Amino acid sequence: MSGDLQYIDLDISLDPLEVLRTMGGSRCGPVRQSVLRFVERFVAESWAKIRARGGYSVREVESRRPDCLCLRGCEPFEGQIAGFMEPARRVAVFVVTIGDEIEQMAERRMEQGATLEGYTLDAIGSVAADAASDAMADHVLWNDAGPDEGVTAAFSPGYCGLGLEQQKTLFSIVDASPLGVELLPTMIMRPIKSVSGLVGIGPQDEIAAHGIPCESCKITSCKMRR
Repeated sequence: MSGDLQYIDLDISLDPLEVLRTMGGSRCGPVRQSVLRFVERFVAESWAKIRARGGYSVREVESRRPDCLCLRGCEPFEGQIAGFMEPARRVAVFVVTIGDEIEQMAERRMEQGATLEGYTLDAIGSVAADAASDAMADHVLWNDAGPDEGVTAAFSPGYCGLGLEQQKTLFSIVDASPLGVELLPTMIMRPIKSVSGLVGIGPQDEIAAHGIPCESCKITSCKMRR
């Protein structure tokens, strides 16, 4: 039901080439097989340490202005996000995480002087967290959207017209403590490999026609670009 808080396990996959892209490897020409095998080894090593989970709540859109999105029963989200969510009739507010084991593995390798290994594990964690965010959007599509509805891209605080300070509003809706996630005074989450955000739900044709901000954005280096 709309407004209920749900906690779910998320099924994700990890693409070694995506890990290399996150590390900047895609900008250096063709990938050598030895490099790819190195990344594949660490993906396999870290896989058992990753547990992707999430919590979310679906709220009705009560009202909106060009710079303010009001969801039923909570403080408004302010900024350009209101325009980006224009087709949405409901919004899934979510937090996902892969836990802190990958983060700890990366830190230990760094402390031991194995910088490349630590950097690779850190990139694996980032890719896994992003995959968990995508899996949450898929879950919302298949479980909360109606037959003629679709979902928007996921928008996270700190990007795409949603200020980082909006984390406070988001965490007032989603109690992330059962996931082991806390919001620090800096508005950064712990574990670091966690993602929060909003996914709009609305008429499929309107969402498709509205598009996403990335289509007109000139910042091609943005890591959130879709």
